Amino acid sequence: MGSFLHRSADAIEASFVQAGCDVALHVLDLDTGAEVAIHPDRAVVLASVFKIFVALEFYAQVAAGRLDPAERLDLNPAELTAGPTGVSSFSDPVRMSLRDLARQMMSVSDNAATDLLLARVGRDRINARLHACGCLETVVECDLATMFDEMAIEIGFADYAELAAARAGGLGADALARSNDRALVDRATAFDPTRTNRSTPRDMTRLLRAAWRDEAATPDACAALREVMAQQVSTRLGRNLPDGATIAAKTGSLTGRVRNEAGVITHADGRAFAAAVFTRAHAPFEQVAAIEAEIGKGAAAAIDLLRSMD
Repeated sequence: MGSFLHRSADAIEASFVQAGCDVALHVLDLDTGAEVAIHPDRAVVLASVFKIFVALEFYAQVAAGRLDPAERLDLNPAELTAGPTGVSSFSDPVRMSLRDLARQMMSVSDNAATDLLLARVGRDRINARLHACGCLETVVECDLATMFDEMAIEIGFADYAELAAARAGGLGADALARSNDRALVDRATAFDPTRTNRSTPRDMTRLLRAAWRDEAATPDACAALREVMAQQVSTRLGRNLPDGATIAAKTGSLTGRVRNEAGVITHADGRAFAAAVFTRAHAPFEQVAAIEAEIGKGAAAAIDLLRSMD
């Protein structure tokens, strides 16, 4: 059976390479512990997948009485972390509760909401919980605003706002070309899994298993995390779900190079599988549709393989 699993994993990996990316993957049967693994202990760039950690710690602190989920913040979009969705894309100031910020963070991957919650719950507390869950290769190094600004400076711009303006074509042809220079982008800290927010596929499925078993925090906190992860608007893992299956997950993307997703797929018969898929495109902004489709196909193939072992 071991050689069969190895050959099957090789075939799944070959499909990702054909789609235009390298992959690190771990799919875990939450009941039996059986697994399909492709470089499962390779350090990977999390991108927005790390928002799972922020949400978990937020709900843990709410359950412990440290935070009031109904507390409201007055938010000015112009002063918040940049992002294509969520509060930072709003036109007008808004008042929003902490729990609604958490919902924004997980449903539409709101960067502004993420940094507000991260500041409130504390990076050290997040890392301590990850360590307690056995995720020893997983680290939250910084918030998103810091990551974006550092990336911009390393590429040669004053801050992320200037980089965004260059990428939009507002600073001329030379700035546009430099903003997407492949060598400069790839050397940035944000793309280095030894220096940025990072994990491994195996650590991610370990955390998801703990959350689904009510072991990552209190049962109420874990239930809240599962509920909000099920409200994600878009998914890659979920594109090949069989009839009656559900998914609770979080995607992550970064500058045309990184595309990820981690979550739990539950089949109609109740069998649940944690899946963590991390990809790095061979060329930025190329074969996007193929890579995103392969994330769903690869996870589905791994789950089918695990189910065939019954």
